[in-house]
Amino acid sequence: MPLIICTVFFAALFIVEGAWYLAGIAAKERELDRFQAVEHPRRMTSDLYLDMLG
Repeated sequence: MPLIICTVFFAALFIVEGAWYLAGIAAKERELDRFQAVEHPRRMTSDLYLDMLG
């Protein structure tokens, strides 16, 4: 019986750790997407407005 309890405990622990890891990866991907969309767009844009500002 103790072996079953330990197995279930560690299985649950590893599942939680895996979910935490995947959530961290997803958060980093969202941050990268936001950074690329706001700071460094992938599309070609003009810097004409910067030239007009001085």
